[in-house]
Amino acid sequence: MAPRGIVASGDQVRWMGSHYGVSALSGTTVHLEPAPGGAAPAVSVPIQFLAAAEDFAVLDRSGRPVSAQPLPNWSMLEGVSAECAHEARMWRRHVIEVDTGLLPEVPEGSRPREGYDPELFTLVERYERKAAELRAVLGWKVSWKTVQRKRLAFLREDIWGLIDKRRTRRTTVNGRTDARVVDLLLALQERQAKEEAATDARTLFKNLRRAARARLGPGVKVPAEPTLYALLKRLGIDALQLRDPTRRRKDRLNRPAPPFAVTTATAPGELVQIDSTALDVKVLGDDGRPTQVELTAAIDVFTRSIIAAVLRPKTAGRRKSRQQTRALLSTGTSKGRATKAVDASLLLALCMVPAPMRPGFDAAASAARSDLPYEELLEVDARMEHAAARPVIMPETIVIDHGTVFTGQTFFDACSYLGISVRPARKRTPTDKAIVERTFESIKSLFSQHVNSYTGRDFSRRGKEIDPDRLWTLQELDDLLQEWIAVGWQARPHEELRSPYEPNLPPLTPNQMYAAGVQAAGYLPIPLGFADYLQLLPTAWVGVRDDGIRFKNRTYDNFKGELEKVRNTPSGLKGKKRDGWELRYNPYTPEQVWLRDHRSGEWITAVFKHQHLIGAPWTQHLWDSATAEYVARGGRHTQDEAIAQVLADLLERAGQGPDDPGVVSVPDGYAPVPGLDGGWAPSGDGAFDPFADAEALDLDALGPLTVLELDEPSLYAPAPSPSEEEIAPGPAHGPHAPGGADTEVSSLLADLGDLDDSHDSAARHLLELPAETDPPQEDTR
Repeated sequence: MAPRGIVASGDQVRWMGSHYGVSALSGTTVHLEPAPGGAAPAVSVPIQFLAAAEDFAVLDRSGRPVSAQPLPNWSMLEGVSAECAHEARMWRRHVIEVDTGLLPEVPEGSRPREGYDPELFTLVERYERKAAELRAVLGWKVSWKTVQRKRLAFLREDIWGLIDKRRTRRTTVNGRTDARVVDLLLALQERQAKEEAATDARTLFKNLRRAARARLGPGVKVPAEPTLYALLKRLGIDALQLRDPTRRRKDRLNRPAPPFAVTTATAPGELVQIDSTALDVKVLGDDGRPTQVELTAAIDVFTRSIIAAVLRPKTAGRRKSRQQTRALLSTGTSKGRATKAVDASLLLALCMVPAPMRPGFDAAASAARSDLPYEELLEVDARMEHAAARPVIMPETIVIDHGTVFTGQTFFDACSYLGISVRPARKRTPTDKAIVERTFESIKSLFSQHVNSYTGRDFSRRGKEIDPDRLWTLQELDDLLQEWIAVGWQARPHEELRSPYEPNLPPLTPNQMYAAGVQAAGYLPIPLGFADYLQLLPTAWVGVRDDGIRFKNRTYDNFKGELEKVRNTPSGLKGKKRDGWELRYNPYTPEQVWLRDHRSGEWITAVFKHQHLIGAPWTQHLWDSATAEYVARGGRHTQDEAIAQVLADLLERAGQGPDDPGVVSVPDGYAPVPGLDGGWAPSGDGAFDPFADAEALDLDALGPLTVLELDEPSLYAPAPSPSEEEIAPGPAHGPHAPGGADTEVSSLLADLGDLDDSHDSAARHLLELPAETDPPQEDTR
């Protein structure tokens, strides 16, 4: 039977409602003659039009359409072995001959072989004939029932029915192990991964045998340990990782299921990820002690730009007495935590204003010399004239984790005020914000490890020698970081910023990607004023008494008399506010707070009454330290005037640097030991005095110091050893002279008020915040 659509000379066909005979073929043209008795004329038709007709069919001798044979589905043979596919093709030829009497692809008009003519032999006779032939010629051990089964399977499933299914069976993950035992093993492994104590494979197998005997009964067999080890390997469980720490095991357990998706964005600001991490760098804290630094950054997914970064010193965690704990309860300070909710809110403000060029920045850090569209941005926003090469991006969606910094009400209120949607990541799933996590690793490898006080994430990544002869202040380190972001990160090609249409082109830098995206997304300058800055600060509800505002065990007052209209007056706000007035405060500049009169919308600035005793900027952490020290002396945590005096003493001691700066160790051949440039004296020749050849210090000619330098030899002069007590000291200069230490320290701390927190000074510069300059007056009432 000829398949449909294939004609030859002499065939009878049906076309356009008439019967024709194929008289001849000429290339792709078919010449048709009308059938006897037909009235249609002779025509010549291209074979494409002939086969495309809906009623076209090839007719048999009786005038009925020839049934078309389907093409074999050879794709079913893909994935099986070559031997199995070859055997299936051979069986197809044999079952077709048994079914039709003719082998496939025989010439037209061929006669069936002896014993296979359907008109002379039954199916059973043809089955027996084919089985005998296969046994005699090919040596196959088959019976006529096997041939029958193959034919029926071929009619049902085509070529797939002729494949030996035993050769297509795939081995399961659990092999011959009972599936219930495998499920129980996975459940036990998941449960032990969440336990506090580490485990091992043998403990897991022991618990598996006990659980299987209790739940599945004694009839269920648990394989031997070698089989269970192989089963763990097939299940993707490393037996050695079962002893990993709890946190690492939980991270593997909470890893998202594959396939892993790529976090993408189509415009600047569409998706921003925010997180905090330790920068692995030590700086000089505001209390005069070395401390670690924590970095909070916002990363734009579309451009991979670091659109804002904030540095904060970590709070050292120390055990407190019961009295100290009571004194610090009202402060809300978390032990060992640097970044607070106010930092996350102020980070949003830094994202939306141009980063200014700071004193000491290289000219290459300017936006005018970068790949940013400077001329276009300058026409829209005049603040870009003195801006650094960092994009200004308004976030639309921010991805955060579940840290207390970002889950507080302050951060959500700030995002609601700015019209930003917040999307929390899943708990213990860092892959939901993988871009900011990877950016932190790049910052540590490209920036942190080049700082002289780099400590490393752990001991294996720590340098052989740490040079503590100079500790950067937080302001200095922040200047270095902001300049590196503009020069080292924003101008550095990023491998993830390749064109999807031209992958062979070099990758773009974050600034180049922003320049391409801002053409389509546009740029809208957002002016943030003083009121906007206050809206980002934490809120408290307080009352105004005769002596002023009592807040955080401190008393604040306005010496211009602006608090008189709200003093001893309830606000009228009920609920949790309890007739209190709205107060905004910054824990990094607690010397002043802002109270809002909701009736007129005015903000009233109140200053700490005893700020004149301190005379320098301070933070809430320093106040807590001074309170703990004063309480340890027997005082009360409510005596703010005495605590202010202790805080002033603490700031004075901070100018002396750390008590134990460490031993400076420099490898041979690199540099001389700091402080010994004048020569090295062998042991036993006298105690080294760094002021031996120095002139007397003229205190009147000493100008104000804006940065606390720690490389002064006086801060690191080694104490004389007991064996050197009888050696005569050098000239009476420096701290060894009577009264010299007190005089020098007082001079060094004379202008300590120039020190300020890095982030708040930047915020004041960006937002042009007013400052309360009126000195506090003594209460004469």
